[in-house]
Amino acid sequence: MLYVLLNWCFVLITAFITGFAFLAPFERLGWRCGRATGMLMAGLAALTVYAQVYSLFSGVGMGADLLLILFCLTAAVLLRKRLLEFWKRMKGQMDRKEVLILLFLFLFFAYGTSRGFMHVDTGLYHAQAIRWIEDYGVVCGLGNLHSRFAYNSSAFALCALFSMKWAFGEPMHAVQGFLAWIVAAQCASGLLMLGKRKRVRISDFLRLGEVYYLTVLFGEIVSPATDYFAMLLVFYVLTAWLDHLEEGEKNAVPYALLSLLLVFTVTVKLSAAVVLALALKPAVMLIRERRWKQIGLYVGLGIAVCLPWMIRGVLISGWLFYPFTFPDLFSVDWKMEKGYADSDAKEIQVFARALYDVNLYDTPFAGWVRNWFGKLRGMEKVWVAASAFCTAAGAASLIPAAAAVRKKKAEGQKKLEERVGIPAWDWILYAAVLILGYLFWQFSAPLVRYGYAYVIALPTGVVGYWFCFFFGKTESRQNGLRLFLICMCAFFLYKAADLGKAVRETAAQPYYIRQQGYGEYEAFTYEVDGVMIYVPADGGKIGYDKFPSSPRVQDIELRRWGDLSSGFRAAGTGNE
Repeated sequence: MLYVLLNWCFVLITAFITGFAFLAPFERLGWRCGRATGMLMAGLAALTVYAQVYSLFSGVGMGADLLLILFCLTAAVLLRKRLLEFWKRMKGQMDRKEVLILLFLFLFFAYGTSRGFMHVDTGLYHAQAIRWIEDYGVVCGLGNLHSRFAYNSSAFALCALFSMKWAFGEPMHAVQGFLAWIVAAQCASGLLMLGKRKRVRISDFLRLGEVYYLTVLFGEIVSPATDYFAMLLVFYVLTAWLDHLEEGEKNAVPYALLSLLLVFTVTVKLSAAVVLALALKPAVMLIRERRWKQIGLYVGLGIAVCLPWMIRGVLISGWLFYPFTFPDLFSVDWKMEKGYADSDAKEIQVFARALYDVNLYDTPFAGWVRNWFGKLRGMEKVWVAASAFCTAAGAASLIPAAAAVRKKKAEGQKKLEERVGIPAWDWILYAAVLILGYLFWQFSAPLVRYGYAYVIALPTGVVGYWFCFFFGKTESRQNGLRLFLICMCAFFLYKAADLGKAVRETAAQPYYIRQQGYGEYEAFTYEVDGVMIYVPADGGKIGYDKFPSSPRVQDIELRRWGDLSSGFRAAGTGNE
């Protein structure tokens, strides 16, 4: 746990300064970031891009960290006056109670990140993918060695940057826990404002959904699993988006920046692309105001976020968006076979269904849903059923918003906005994205961990809308606040009991100094052009230390004899 705290201090300082440096120029566009969580998220996104670019030339290890330290020192000196102003502003906004809560959450999540359940996929390939980035950066045709490396989540580059084996003597895997703490801080800061606002907002319901997800995740944040990275980012953006809407933000800058964060989320998990539809809002705002230079700026930044990720993808697999084989643009000797990529894409969908012992092809759709739903765990059933119901309720919530817009009466739209807290058009877009996100998950790969944010955000967002619709009148707000606080306290007591049990079960584990390491598993070896490759002996899990590894004996060759950095390709093409 001590190592996690030390690692987090480094992440906190470097991410904050990097985010501050990135966001400072946007003050010229009439907007200033007032939240430390926003600075940290911007910093993590920028550092992920940095780590990916660095990986194109070298392993992401001590050199990358030293260069980052140099950048942060330089930025801190150049921006010292602005940093001091921001610090003073934060001190004025935060009272002692909020500081103590955030500090408690920092320690609490560091405890959770020091121990817990190591996700199966971390043993299968996460740890190995991170080590490849640490030791070699990017290697051509690495997907031929292990197809899961070709998924190319940008989260692994960030994990490699802060693994810091050179400093701690062991690889750290604490970034996901830090991200969870940021989301927890976002929840706490917003809910603590209830007393000052004297009214409930839709975002408050979404925050309760985030709290639920964090409690589910708490026992597994020790694992650098990409599904969790993506869901935490989606939660953060959805909540921050509502915050800006409910605060009456009219500047396009914060929405455009959150859209860039969504682009970053897509590089973590390609399936998050559906939420990018939210970017329609800043796009329309900027087009209406004819701000072509700003549009060019954001498009350029979006490309900058995506480009190193796409380059890495091509180098690893030969495909732009593996396992999808469209578009087919590159003809390179390390390219993975099209048939293999297509079957891999299908396997993701089939696995999410077949995991529940359901025959996808022989069972009628209604029966499949019934059988699939029956295999879910208790609270998963509740959330999925609530999401299915709220798909209809969410569509119904668009009726008053659409009616207010269609009548083109400013007075009617103003009354609706006063009730629910956001403009009609904005809710139409937001609710549509929530519904699309849920439906996309349900009909593509409905394993709950793939789409937890969708099955939670939809019901909490829709219930929040209807709650505010009925209790949003000035004379009803006090009653609505009392009801919400009662429900929130009961929910917190219930979840506190669960977390207390989880802490008691892990308290005896010896991870108060060091962090729980990656798992160790039995393996045998085979040789590829003079290089020994490990293969899991049972179950597919291999961990971090037995490196390099492959899930099975592969018919591959090195592109240059005895040189791992040269990459891999299918056997039979001849060595250079």
